[in-house]
Amino acid sequence: MTPRKGIVTGAASGIGRATAQRLLATGWRVIGIDLSGDLPDGVEAITGDAADEMVLRRALTAVGPEVHGLVCAAGMMPRGDWNDRAEWDEALRVDLSGPYEQIRVLLPALATGRGSAVVVGSIVGSAEGSARAPAYAAAKAGLGGLVRSMALIGAPLGVRVNLVEPGAIDTPFDAPRFPADQRPDVPLGRMGTADEVAGAITYLLGPDATYVTGATLRVDGGRTLQGPQAAME
Repeated sequence: MTPRKGIVTGAASGIGRATAQRLLATGWRVIGIDLSGDLPDGVEAITGDAADEMVLRRALTAVGPEVHGLVCAAGMMPRGDWNDRAEWDEALRVDLSGPYEQIRVLLPALATGRGSAVVVGSIVGSAEGSARAPAYAAAKAGLGGLVRSMALIGAPLGVRVNLVEPGAIDTPFDAPRFPADQRPDVPLGRMGTADEVAGAITYLLGPDATYVTGATLRVDGGRTLQGPQAAME
């Protein structure tokens, strides 16, 4: 049986890496795009910027004309001052324009494979603001509109597009304010793991979600049910 073929951006670390490993374990052929070449064993590496059309076309050349899954997990860690305009432009380029470009370029191959795309967002932006990183919040908030719109564009082609919004996840992406297993701002009392988010992503890519498109799946341990301020009080 020919393996299903997927492209995962940001596959070198965190949620992208965990997703690539899950797909490999279930028999997928995985092409990973990352600035780092340190990808999991078995992942075919494309080193470069996942928001760059030429890098994406290199991945297409490697995978062929048929793609069954696209995971847009590449992201930019919040950094610098909130009022740094250059950081604002870069955050929107990577975190919002990047997923748009990935879906735009790969849509014909996803249509050929009757495939599915999953974009990794965040509860920051959609449910919470950020005094430290408004550019990150704005980019992540924009992903909701992008995913719902691309779901409409993809539907006649048989392509599903969905959004996963993680909460506090124990990855190197951002330093936590509390120990991973002691989170007063999360009803479940702990941070999530990258593999738990990867489980939600692989569900949306798989056969149990064939009637799910344009949806947002939060993986946040219940944090947005009460909000961080209520937990602190």
